[in-house]
Amino acid sequence: MGAGDFESRWLAPDVNAVWTRFLQVTHRLEHQIDRRLQERHGITHTQYEILVRLADAEDRSMRMSDLADSIVTAKSAVTYQVNKLSELGLVERFKCDKDNRGVWVKLTDPGLERLEQAAPCILSLVRELFLDAINCDQAAELDKLLGTWSDNLDEHDRHPIGDGPGEAGA
Repeated sequence: MGAGDFESRWLAPDVNAVWTRFLQVTHRLEHQIDRRLQERHGITHTQYEILVRLADAEDRSMRMSDLADSIVTAKSAVTYQVNKLSELGLVERFKCDKDNRGVWVKLTDPGLERLEQAAPCILSLVRELFLDAINCDQAAELDKLLGTWSDNLDEHDRHPIGDGPGEAGA
């Protein structure tokens, strides 16, 4: 792969193959984790992530908009997932005392219990499906690549590129 491959409007076949493989692997990994969590603990991976964020938050509570930002998803998607978790009694929603527009979500005791029951499943899956397949050097290289992508995304968050094809942005 040459640098010129990344400049053209269409991806070169070898670059496209890398991108496609990345998407397939990440989607398959997510699907495996999601399926196993649903079978064994009755929650999705996204719901698990919500429970984790709430467990780590002060008073096990977060404003809905902050929760959406923390799991990098749309507010409407978080609302849907929180509604499902609320139906299961794992979280509860409440209005903010200081701001009537603000909606908060709190992890309940049964929610914390479910999280604690599901955590070993997640850890096992991370090892089985992800870490056991690579050695320490590969893990270090992957960490370096993820850092590069993360930095690039941070830069694009600060200076978004244009929406049209081929626009380089300001």
